[in-house]
Amino acid sequence: MEEMFAIKCQNCGGPMYSHQATRSFDCAYCGTSVPWEAGGQQPADTVGIRHQPIQMVDGLMKLTHVSQLEPAKDADWYYFEPYWRNSSLLEWLFQEDRGTAEELEQATHVSIPCPFCGAAFEGESTQSVFECPSCGNKIGAGDLLKPGKFSKRLTMGTGAEYVPEQAIPCSISEQQARANALQLVRQYPEVFAGHAVEEAIQSQMVLMYIPVALADLRMMVSFPGKGMKKESLVYYEVLNWPYPKTHYVDVPLIGLLEPWDFSKVVPFDPAMEEGNFRIVAVEGIQKDSAVIDKLAYSIAGNDAESAFGFSKNSMRQWSRKVKKHESALMLVPVFYVDRPISDGREGEQVRIAVNGQTGRAAAVVFDEKRDTHVVAPLSPSVHLSSESTVHATPVEVRYVKSPFLYEIVRIGGNAAVVGATTASQGALREEKRKRKGLLNRLFRD
Repeated sequence: MEEMFAIKCQNCGGPMYSHQATRSFDCAYCGTSVPWEAGGQQPADTVGIRHQPIQMVDGLMKLTHVSQLEPAKDADWYYFEPYWRNSSLLEWLFQEDRGTAEELEQATHVSIPCPFCGAAFEGESTQSVFECPSCGNKIGAGDLLKPGKFSKRLTMGTGAEYVPEQAIPCSISEQQARANALQLVRQYPEVFAGHAVEEAIQSQMVLMYIPVALADLRMMVSFPGKGMKKESLVYYEVLNWPYPKTHYVDVPLIGLLEPWDFSKVVPFDPAMEEGNFRIVAVEGIQKDSAVIDKLAYSIAGNDAESAFGFSKNSMRQWSRKVKKHESALMLVPVFYVDRPISDGREGEQVRIAVNGQTGRAAAVVFDEKRDTHVVAPLSPSVHLSSESTVHATPVEVRYVKSPFLYEIVRIGGNAAVVGATTASQGALREEKRKRKGLLNRLFRD
């Protein structure tokens, strides 16, 4: 089957696939058609992202790829357990990358004389590239200013040599990232009560380039039916979906930062950034299936609750299909606020992040019993291309006949808050964790 570009339908929130014959994007859910831009050219291909469209047979959706259901359960990887999740980034590094941890712990302020204009300015000893505020020239070790070069001794992760060669450049300033994070915190003061988050945002926020892999996520999930129905089936699509390739940052938090625009991807060049930033390597010991299931389980429950009112805790069975894109391993810019220094390892924890491309801020506040997720609205000034994350509105479907043909019963009724939040007031949701049995706790992976 021909692979196509995709965008999100503005009418129903479904996926719209590009069609060469009609020179348009056509919605697989409601049938809306949108012509390509003037000139009739198919969208440009930046990183080779194409998608398998939904196959339609006599007006029915053929969903063979997600029709084999199994019991739905959250990911149970030991790195998601409180001991590890409560660890600060520095504690992680001392466990797995002591050399980098010691470099970062011993970081100091340095005074640098500009070789171009003679003015003196300050920076951090961990910086690779500096910019003189007086004359604007960039200053750094010669080899660090060449494309693809960076200080491996300050690259976080056990595989410091395994750093993607492409990245989305950071588009916002550190000052703007701090302002967006502070605005989120002040909008929900009750969520952050007891945590010195404003101080942490001012003193601990740092720009990090985080490795992600790009995929298309498709799911079918069953929920208890209402009335005479035994069950309700919900179908999901999230295209151009990035999932982190490191466990050094909070995985659920990074999942809240979508959408990303991958048409902006360029060869990774640390010289394109000045200031104090970090690079995270692809983690060789990461269990991809656990990360995918953790994020997919959250999407399935939260989207169904927002779109149809189904309880996220009532998921019965599910099937998920993840199609990983070739050559789609890259770095994305994230301003990250680790656990505030005032917080200990025990009790409630806080993490805050800001999307370095769109400016969207998000936070997680969690303990052993529950997670609270807070997401800021996406700025109306952000314009996304056809190579952006497409978080489609879920649809309730009904099996009609063989081979795996389904009809749409209804399209999610609250598209404005499904997936990436667009409501002006942002979004807050709480997730209570299911209790695990004794054997599960003793013999988990």
